[in-house]
Amino acid sequence: MNDNELLIEKVKTQKILDDKAEHDLAKYVADTHARIEALAARLELKLTYGTPTNKAVAA
Repeated sequence: MNDNELLIEKVKTQKILDDKAEHDLAKYVADTHARIEALAARLELKLTYGTPTNKAVAA
């Protein structure tokens, strides 16, 4: 596999977060969301999320 330093760090970080969430995907996502919300607040960013339209859901 062709790994670079950034990819290696990404994989290490994901493993740490997965271990912290005890391999529970719902907890991993909730923890990640909380980190993103905290970072956005600290950086004074307003994150907005789109909602899928019926057309997008049907596709």
